[in-house]
Amino acid sequence: MADQRGLDRIWILATSVCFTFTVTIGTFPAITADTRSTLADGGTWELYFVPVSCFLLFNLSDWTGRSLTAVFMWPGKDSPVLPAAILARIVFVPLFMLCNVQPRSHLPVFFYHDGFFIAFMLLFAFSNGYLASLCMCYGPKNVLPHEAETAGAIMAFFLALGLAAGAAISFLFRVLV
Repeated sequence: MADQRGLDRIWILATSVCFTFTVTIGTFPAITADTRSTLADGGTWELYFVPVSCFLLFNLSDWTGRSLTAVFMWPGKDSPVLPAAILARIVFVPLFMLCNVQPRSHLPVFFYHDGFFIAFMLLFAFSNGYLASLCMCYGPKNVLPHEAETAGAIMAFFLALGLAAGAAISFLFRVLV
């Protein structure tokens, strides 16, 4: 069993991965899938806007972010920049809520053009893949070798906790739009 000092070293990474997925699942797809194109005007783009700009771009950008960690890992495992970047991702919640999400009851549409939504989606998905992968890689590296398996299990638990919390909070986010 891992000693307490080893596990103290991963709590920031564990809560970071939890927060990453809370923001991601709280927003995607609950809010993002209800975004409508403002350029389609009944054309073909209206049919493909959500599948392409929401789901395809999310998955490609997320995969790109995850893949980049195989060749480039910055910030380092003890850097305060990593949790700060993860906390900064909360900005995507209001950004997506202020896009053309329909139907809406409370907030105005501030980012009307499809380009805003696409740019937000690219950054959102890439940061999700990259930052979550960094946390999951660094967790077991932050403890002694004999504690790595336990650290990996803890990281997986906090990832799942983030997924569940994001799913729960997605209902609130959608109601606020």
